[in-house]
Amino acid sequence: MDYEKRELDHELKNAEQQKLALKGLVKRAADEIDDLADANCSEEAVESAKAQAKRLREATKSISSGD
Repeated sequence: MDYEKRELDHELKNAEQQKLALKGLVKRAADEIDDLADANCSEEAVESAKAQAKRLREATKSISSGD
């Protein structure tokens, strides 16, 4: 039983680290989208990129809250 508990605890810690890494990647992607949107693009492209960046940021918030 102790072995199973340690194994599950280890898997949980790995999953939490993966979640943090993915959250960082998503936030970085959102920042890069914002940077690209500020480049010389059409207004429509800028709005679309900013909307995508917003969706990515909202996704990281739901990851943080555990939803």
